Amino acid sequence: MDAPASKADVRRSLRQQRRERQATEDEARRIAEHVLDLEEVRSACNEGAAIACYAARPDEPPTHELINSLRSAGATVRLPRVEGDNLAWVETNTDTAFASNVWNIDEPIGDPTDEPPALWIIPALAVDADGFRLGQGGGYYDRTLADLPDDGRGPIIALVFEHEALPAVPREDHDRRVDVVVTPERVRWLSMPD
Repeated sequence: MDAPASKADVRRSLRQQRRERQATEDEARRIAEHVLDLEEVRSACNEGAAIACYAARPDEPPTHELINSLRSAGATVRLPRVEGDNLAWVETNTDTAFASNVWNIDEPIGDPTDEPPALWIIPALAVDADGFRLGQGGGYYDRTLADLPDDGRGPIIALVFEHEALPAVPREDHDRRVDVVVTPERVRWLSMPD
């Protein structure tokens, strides 16, 4: 029997696959449409609520159209910035200035807020059928999610490409589940909303 793949092995394979593909504008449009089709997202936008998202790197499922769509629908969009071992969330708009961090990730410049968002849209390298996500390995999102209450936190939505929705991913005790996985092809609830 083969030994299960380690997180490092799975990450290496997924990163290689991402380097060999180019996300398309059509994928960006479909991701935005899928996310905005979720009732919880539409409600948050209608209420002008804050939604946590992220500025995708070139090899990730694209978020630029999603961010613009969320703003157009009435939401306030918060993007993360690394501060020490944690993420700080900054309210952004079309005039927000950005700076690249040590990993060449664009981060918003501005004062962070501690007020929790209505829901979370987060990156992942893969998500399994039980809702466990495999991230890049820094633990930033796991630490952020660990601090959230189990109820009243709003759904956690992970964006991946279709081939990254896997039956299982390696996991550890500190790994946190997501509620929804969105790919350019579909939306899959992994835990049903109340």
